[in-house]
Amino acid sequence: FFLEDAIAVTRYVLQDGSPYMRSAKQMTKEKLRARRSRTAFEEVEEDLRLSLHLQPQDSVKDAVPDQQLDFKQLLARYKGVSKSVIKTMSIMDFEKVNLELIEALLEWIVDGKHSYPPGAILVFLPGLAEIKMLYEQLQSNSLFNNRRSHRCVVHPLHSSLSSEEQQAVFVKPPAGVTKIIISTNIAETSITIDDVVYVIDSGKMKEKRYDASKGMESLEDTFVSQANALQRKGRAGRVASGVCFHLFTSHHFNHQLLKQQLPEIQRVPLEQLCLRIKILEMFSTHNLQSVFSRLIEPPHTDSLRASKIRLRDLGALTPDEKLTPLGYHLASLPVDVRIGKLMLFGSIFRCLDPALTIAASLAFKSPFVSPWDKKEEANQKKLEFAYANSDYLALLRAYKGWQLSTKEGMRASYNYCRQNFLSGRVLQEMASLKRQFTELLSDIGFVKEGLRAREIEKRAQGGDGILDATGEEANSNAENPKLISAMLCAALYPNVVQVKSPEGKFQKTSTGAVRMQPKSEELKFVTKNDGYVHIHPSSVNYQVRHFDSPYLVYHEKIKTSRVFIRDCSVVSVYPLVLFGGGQVSVQLQRGEFIVSLDDGWIRFAAASHQVAELVKELRCELDQLLQDKIKNPSIDLCTCPRGSRIISMIVKLVTT
Repeated sequence: FFLEDAIAVTRYVLQDGSPYMRSAKQMTKEKLRARRSRTAFEEVEEDLRLSLHLQPQDSVKDAVPDQQLDFKQLLARYKGVSKSVIKTMSIMDFEKVNLELIEALLEWIVDGKHSYPPGAILVFLPGLAEIKMLYEQLQSNSLFNNRRSHRCVVHPLHSSLSSEEQQAVFVKPPAGVTKIIISTNIAETSITIDDVVYVIDSGKMKEKRYDASKGMESLEDTFVSQANALQRKGRAGRVASGVCFHLFTSHHFNHQLLKQQLPEIQRVPLEQLCLRIKILEMFSTHNLQSVFSRLIEPPHTDSLRASKIRLRDLGALTPDEKLTPLGYHLASLPVDVRIGKLMLFGSIFRCLDPALTIAASLAFKSPFVSPWDKKEEANQKKLEFAYANSDYLALLRAYKGWQLSTKEGMRASYNYCRQNFLSGRVLQEMASLKRQFTELLSDIGFVKEGLRAREIEKRAQGGDGILDATGEEANSNAENPKLISAMLCAALYPNVVQVKSPEGKFQKTSTGAVRMQPKSEELKFVTKNDGYVHIHPSSVNYQVRHFDSPYLVYHEKIKTSRVFIRDCSVVSVYPLVLFGGGQVSVQLQRGEFIVSLDDGWIRFAAASHQVAELVKELRCELDQLLQDKIKNPSIDLCTCPRGSRIISMIVKLVTT
């Protein structure tokens, strides 16, 4: 069934002033002139009256969307549909997810007169915001309220919810009770709920798109593809005949929806794929553009250009598209390049275990959960783990606590997760990823030879087993938070924001004027290329009023209502200059030696000319160490005299 069928069976009528009506901008010029003196409903009533005397007219071109048609044109397009339904369609905004209509459909399924069998109802919505809105709307309806109703039970389903909340959707309710699941497209392919008989498809989803020019992912509200719609339809009636309502028109399905989603290669970053291509001997002398152009559906040239720039900034690719020593090693790891760099540098600088913990979180997702009814309490618990203005160090603290709890048994582990609003399933997946990452590093000679994920798991006496498997030497700096922050800088560069404080305000006291600390909302955060961003409310840095350094590094920048950086960490200037990409310059300005990077965007005054030059030399020495590792994979960078001396010098520089 489609939108026109849903309106017909529910007898849904749009009230004047409804948020789901078309806006004035969406009306035709003729409609706008008419609306100056008539309401939308008076206008449609007039159309209805005139339609009784209309002569048959030619069909509207299929390429024209329903949203652009008026009553008469819709009447011509949908010849078998009643005029009352056309009346509603002619003033409805098809771009919006109509929660009123979804509620009306739910009422009809649960309490209406029809011959369809009873069963669970699965509602597909684009994202968490819409899920919350519909959930709250249903809780104010006595038929659906979880506390008062004996007819229905409503469950939200979203990847950010805890494992316990997600598991509730699989529990079959008592006889006579209808289960309603409000979900994103996580329920489209990832999971199967056997007792679903009805599907309500809003027709929208959030799709990750990548803006190559800004190096930013965004979650865009888009219409589903025909393939998505059919997949959602297939969720109904897995064990019996089912019913599906798509809340877009039949014409929209046949003529407007794409057959498939955009190919993944056209909506994701290309860095790792670029490296994998360049490490292959057959493509080593080819430029990347010529290789990608051979694909059936190649990525946009802007996306490829931006990926090459990021690889150069990361220190993995030269301007003439040759792999650097670092790029060679990153190409050998089947992970995102930033995660790979964190793994490599964690190994080189002897803080392997914490580096792998953070890498596992970046590769999978954060273990922190935020139940709807305990959001403030969950945020407060996360703040208790906060340390050194870093979401990543907060994550480390939470993970370490979980590791200790697992040694006391499953119940202790469960209680720790419940009390601290952590997902046990995510933590277990992180532990598994850490073991897999260790195996990858072992294969390319960066940790002990012959380590295997399964063997590490078998030998683990509670916890993930990484410390025991890799040894003390590989983790001798594991408790050095400044070094760990420096490793994050190495991995995440050029994802850097500057902290801009407001002009100083002073307060008079008995001892004189004292500089006032700015409010958190007065701080501004700016990136080099695309202006101001905001720290996400879930970050431990969201309400911080003072940072010890004017620079933060972050993993993900994403556009929703605003441009947010999700997790971030304060980083000092020396790691930026040591591990950042681009050329380092040293200049004498007004008696100070200024070290600058990124055309002066990152700059600081060095204690002396010797320190400034030392920074430049150490960068070259680090590159040479990685080159030596390519030539001789068996070399241990931590124990060979030259490597040990250089690494110790860098550790001292970034931690003192």
